[in-house]
Amino acid sequence: MPSVLVVGSANFYGRAVMQELCARRDQSSDTWTIRGVDKVLPELALFPQSVQQLYTTFDYRMGNLRSAEFLEQAFGDTQWDYVINIAEYKFGQTAGVYEQDVRHVSLEVARLAAKHKARSLVHVSTAHVFKPNSSANTPHGEDDAMEATNELAACHVQTEQDIQACEGRPPLVILRPALCYGPGDRQHVVPMLISAQISRATNQPMPILWDKDLRVSTVHVSDVARACVQSAQWIAHQGPKSHFVFNLADPGDTTNAKLAHAVAQLFDVKPSFQNSAFNFIAKRLKTSELTEEVNESLLGPWMELLAQHGIANSPLSPYIDAEHPYCRLEHCPLAINGSRIENTQGLDFKYQYSSVSADTLRPMIKEFQQLGLWPTIPI
Repeated sequence: MPSVLVVGSANFYGRAVMQELCARRDQSSDTWTIRGVDKVLPELALFPQSVQQLYTTFDYRMGNLRSAEFLEQAFGDTQWDYVINIAEYKFGQTAGVYEQDVRHVSLEVARLAAKHKARSLVHVSTAHVFKPNSSANTPHGEDDAMEATNELAACHVQTEQDIQACEGRPPLVILRPALCYGPGDRQHVVPMLISAQISRATNQPMPILWDKDLRVSTVHVSDVARACVQSAQWIAHQGPKSHFVFNLADPGDTTNAKLAHAVAQLFDVKPSFQNSAFNFIAKRLKTSELTEEVNESLLGPWMELLAQHGIANSPLSPYIDAEHPYCRLEHCPLAINGSRIENTQGLDFKYQYSSVSADTLRPMIKEFQQLGLWPTIPI
């Protein structure tokens, strides 16, 4: 009778984790106890109808994740087998917001997992925490040096260290996803998708910043979800003080060019890589100055395109924050080695999405169109 508690169960990663858990529950003869907690009602989370229906099949509780009292109530009297913590974040927040939404919540979850004697704890961090290598395209392994290159990275680095040191914590897995995409994403690859849609509408090439050979490792959200569930089950049998860190990046060795071509193929446009002179100037701008230029060039056309298709309000935006890894790609290429989790004996994990492509991106647009958030242009 597996019992699973997911904190952050209605965010991008959390939705995929709940879908994975429910799929395993429905294929099992065992009775599963599944509880998800988050700060938003599923009806207001912009889920498709099928996903909203899924959330009625398990115990979902809404509340303030910053509240220690609410988290205590979420744990209840159950001795959970597996606790999965997905600390939600949005790029561009202040250090104080990250402190509350990432570090504070994560430490409270770890403390309660220890108190309630959970069999394992999985914490979803990020791969945007590594110190740049001397060779830009050398993939980072889990044991490489970390560096707080911005407020968000600093918070994740500190949170990982604090959870590991949490007294009495259960066996622990820390997962570090690379640039993640898939249904439900609104901030990782969506700005590039919007740029391509604008290029198609204006019959112009899609402008791509930075050198085409820079690495920008990717991972599909369904693989992140599977890693959460399988590592939670696996680590529970590895000893009371065990601790493992796994990067999550598909074996496709995604480059700037590969990602751009996948997006361009989806929208039937041509990518246009900036020349060396432009990139020479761009990388000498402050990151905030560069993002301001990019955002101003896309926001107006996107709003016009939405209006033309009768969409009065959409949470999707081409806005890209200075903390977004793509903005820092020239200085901090996101080259991640995600093979350790596949090579770990007994975990039995394999990436189902081996590389990013037009076909793996298309369901994102189809879902946005179904929800009335994206122009209904055939793709």
